[in-house]
Amino acid sequence: MSPCGLMVHLLHFPVRTLGPGTRVGVWCQGCTIRCPGCITPESREFFPERAVPVDDLAKRILSYFNDFNFKEPRPELPAGLTVSGGEPFDQPEPLLELLRILNDGGVSDVLIYSGYSAEDLLARHPDLPRLAAALVDGPFEANNPTDAAWKGSDNQRLHLWRPEFEGRYRDWTRSNARRLQFVTDGRHRKILIGIPRQGDVKRLKELSDSEN
Repeated sequence: MSPCGLMVHLLHFPVRTLGPGTRVGVWCQGCTIRCPGCITPESREFFPERAVPVDDLAKRILSYFNDFNFKEPRPELPAGLTVSGGEPFDQPEPLLELLRILNDGGVSDVLIYSGYSAEDLLARHPDLPRLAAALVDGPFEANNPTDAAWKGSDNQRLHLWRPEFEGRYRDWTRSNARRLQFVTDGRHRKILIGIPRQGDVKRLKELSDSEN
């Protein structure tokens, strides 16, 4: 849906709440699934003006893994990349091209959150397990709560495609500690990063709004 690049809602580092370890996070802009109760409804609409050329986006992401361009002391290196949304696979062509460039650049731990099922995605994109380490699939179901800190509703599943990361993902999914971040982006929006318990979403939104 974005021939000139990937429409991006947010690019942020460090992310400590979505995936094992400290990660780079990319949230895609635009979603056709539109789950009731979505915690990021502002990422649903497709805004072509937010399209970032894939090569430029890849360079920005790789800079976190390689040199940072920061003064000493050197910040911690990210453990991997998490892609969420919006819905990443509503922009499959630029998304997969981005993953190919990052894979060639040595970024092997890529976790993707998608509202589509793994079966559907693998039928459409059979090379996906070569480009990503793991997928959390399934739509968010507002009346299907879960105690698992890594997903929003109990129907969602983790698919691990790279066995070398089995240990870190096992430890991550076994932890029940929910960690949340509030960050401010370049447009001065306060954004929640993480997966709150379903009953806490409204209260957290009210808290964020009160601090703006």
